[in-house]
Amino acid sequence: MKLMHRLLLIGFCLFVGPAAVASEDVSPQFDSIISKMTLEEKVGQLLFVGFGGTVMDDTIASFFRHKKPGGAAFFSRNIKKLPQTLQLIRDVQALAPAGIPMFISVDQEGANVVRLRHQATVIPSNMAIGATGSEQLSLEAGKALGKDLRLMGFNMNLAPVLDVATNPKNPVIGIRAFSGNADLVARMGAAYVAGLQSEGVSAVAKHFPGHGDTDTDSHFETPSLNHDRTRLDSVELRPFRAAVEKGIDALMTAHIVLPQVAEAPDLPATISKNLLTGIVRDEWGYDGLVITDGLEMHGIVSRYGSGEAAVRAINAGADMVLILWTIQKKNEVHQALLKAVRDGRISQARLQESLKRILRVKHRRGILKHQLKPVPQTLKALQNGGHRKVVKEIAQKAMTLVQDPQKIMPIASERKIVVASSEPSFMKTLQQNVAQTKTIRLRLGATKKRKNTLAKQVVAAAANAEVVVLGLLNADYTRLAHEVRKAYPKKPIVVVSFGSPFLISYVPKDVTFLCAFGFRRHSEVSAAKVLVGQQAAEGRLPVTLNP
Repeated sequence: MKLMHRLLLIGFCLFVGPAAVASEDVSPQFDSIISKMTLEEKVGQLLFVGFGGTVMDDTIASFFRHKKPGGAAFFSRNIKKLPQTLQLIRDVQALAPAGIPMFISVDQEGANVVRLRHQATVIPSNMAIGATGSEQLSLEAGKALGKDLRLMGFNMNLAPVLDVATNPKNPVIGIRAFSGNADLVARMGAAYVAGLQSEGVSAVAKHFPGHGDTDTDSHFETPSLNHDRTRLDSVELRPFRAAVEKGIDALMTAHIVLPQVAEAPDLPATISKNLLTGIVRDEWGYDGLVITDGLEMHGIVSRYGSGEAAVRAINAGADMVLILWTIQKKNEVHQALLKAVRDGRISQARLQESLKRILRVKHRRGILKHQLKPVPQTLKALQNGGHRKVVKEIAQKAMTLVQDPQKIMPIASERKIVVASSEPSFMKTLQQNVAQTKTIRLRLGATKKRKNTLAKQVVAAAANAEVVVLGLLNADYTRLAHEVRKAYPKKPIVVVSFGSPFLISYVPKDVTFLCAFGFRRHSEVSAAKVLVGQQAAEGRLPVTLNP
């Protein structure tokens, strides 16, 4: 109770708002708090855990009481309906160990990484923001999302992605990145962070030191970037350093190898002291949080095991370890950290450093004193969604016409067109504006047989059309463009990419190509309006495409 009283006193006396930063040094108070914590409570603060379930029960409660984690990560498995999610957040936070409120995080990047879909800001994608070139829109997007998350009870967003999209073959980043230009990523990222954190929600820049130029996914393999320090400083590291200079609360490591920088040529960044301490702490002077990516990912667990990786990460300079899925791995990490502290492998001084950083960020964002509103009151507040208008503006201003070699834009309302797409709002909007429109729905994840059938349907329908429009989310149906071109060498074809701009390399060179950088309703409607001339394509391509 004395510890809880001290935390409340610090929060009450020093905070004037959720994003305020107290001017006085509170380190002595943190020292006092830490001195009263048990070893289990101290080690627990280093744990950032996931859990299963949508409703608090004895199993979940027992798990939190035993692990005493400093943070809890919510994923889709925890989120079904908004009232249920709000209640679960409050139930989890009620179990905060030692009276120290937890980080409650979510992955709400936008695009294909979204956990909250209702009464929440859903950004088309980071690359859509990059295509607008507007730091103001990036700031407003972060601010709008922060407002929603803070109301709900989330105090940390595992975003933004600050990887630089320089590799067209990258299987995991794509439109999650702002751009392939490091300066643009740095500017958009810094603005987004400022907006998010202004609402009392910690931003987490990922995937340090940069996952944009890899051609493998660290969930399954250990990617390697054999760049020298000069290249890394100018490209991969540049956005992260800019975020650090602007006061970002946390960085998330990636399990990638930098042979020319790490202590050994095969050492992942997550456990590299050269990177986490040498560059981040010593060179950049960063004293915020470093959080690992998930320690169950194959890119690191296959070589070290989750427990050993956790110990190495803390000693390398990380402050919290992310362990999300199996109870066996959570137990392994928990026991490994406890043992390492007891045995002196993790020194008391090193432990103290991380604990003070964790408390400092929780203090800075008002987490130590924040009182969550009751669920009914929160639901009412979330109904006021005026701040979410920025989503539509980003979708509209992101539209980028890459090429129109046959000069067929805009498509006149009297023309006959066939539209094949998986995106319903896109096809519906075209139908509303071009009277003679035939639509063919492309099914995502279709079998090869089904794709062949759809290809035949599109080619057959194209015979009576003046223009063929393909709205594609990924490379699954790019062969349709080649089938149509083969059957009708002179037929105008329009390809709209709702995903990666790099899809252009999978279609015939003479197609009209429009990038939407997002596949939700506002992006779909805007893309259709650009095709029929009701809206300008204002965006600028934020990546370099192969000629």
